[in-house]
Amino acid sequence: MSHSAAGLAGPVESVMSRRIVQILDRIPMSEVRNVAAKYDYNGFPVVTPEGRLVGMITKGDLLRVACAAFDDPGVWGQPVSRFMAHGILALRPMDSLRSAVRDMAEAKLRSLPVIDGECRVLGMVSRNDLMAAIAPEAV
Repeated sequence: MSHSAAGLAGPVESVMSRRIVQILDRIPMSEVRNVAAKYDYNGFPVVTPEGRLVGMITKGDLLRVACAAFDDPGVWGQPVSRFMAHGILALRPMDSLRSAVRDMAEAKLRSLPVIDGECRVLGMVSRNDLMAAIAPEAV
């Protein structure tokens, strides 16, 4: 087994970040913009008031909204649910790091939420988290 493959033997929960910022599905894009500017995360899980994952919003999505706002500044008042990605890929805590690497590479994603059996977000796994598992001596 290669050194990098050995680093991928554990579960997703061993590398996921538990410090996450969640966005409520009803808040306006102007608030999402402010949250995104404050935190150095590429993507944010969007949840219902009960805490269930319903989508993801990324800084790329925000840039598309900013482009639309050139012609219609009112888009900043629209709810995040209008612009978020629906039907997103998510991981479970005991999924293998190998499957997380494969899923992220194939879907060309920068991060994935980790959810429990009731679709509540437990954490996030980013490319950086996976790189740290692949090359621990570089961290």
